[in-house]
Amino acid sequence: MLRVEVKGVEGAGKAIFKKLDNLVRNVSRDALAQAQRITPVRSGRAKRSWRLEKKGTYSTEVINRVPYAARLDKGYSKQAPRGITRPASRTVAKKYR
Repeated sequence: MLRVEVKGVEGAGKAIFKKLDNLVRNVSRDALAQAQRITPVRSGRAKRSWRLEKKGTYSTEVINRVPYAARLDKGYSKQAPRGITRPASRTVAKKYR
């Protein structure tokens, strides 16, 4: 009979989850920074209103609660005719490929 024993799995699991947590944090911060960079400026309110909102253990949303953020994201401004979230997402996705 052959018996195989694997030891140290608990430590490996913790290390994996720590790396995953760091990855989520880094991607979220980069997405926030890109959204802020792309946001057009008239008064600066929309640019200052970007926030990270934790939704779960490994889930974070980048949000902007100003009433006109959706219009800006649809390309309303000549400063950001392609919107905000799609270009920001593409830039972050390229970085983490």
